[in-house]
Amino acid sequence: QLVVSRGTARGLINGSSAADYGEVISLCKVLYLEGDYQLAADLLQLAKSLQPTPLELAQFGSIDESSKRMKGAWEGMTSHSPPLVNPRFRG
Repeated sequence: QLVVSRGTARGLINGSSAADYGEVISLCKVLYLEGDYQLAADLLQLAKSLQPTPLELAQFGSIDESSKRMKGAWEGMTSHSPPLVNPRFRG
C-alpha cells in the first residue's frame, strides 16, 4: 500500500494525474502515518492550491486542520524540497 501511495502522490504532485482534494488529503494522512513526512508536506502544498467544495471540506477537513495535526512532523525541516511544478495549479 505504501508503494502505491507514494507513486500516486508523485503523480498528483507532478501533474500526471488529476488532483482530487479528498484523495490528496487521504494520501497525505497515509504517508504521514508511514513516516514519509516530506511527501506528505508536498501533498499539503498541492491541497492548498485546490478549491474544495463544502462537501469535501466536511468529509476531509480543511488544510489548516490537517496541517495542525501533522505540524510537528516536519516543523523545522531545513532540507525540505518544494513540490515539482504542476502546470494545473498555481501554488
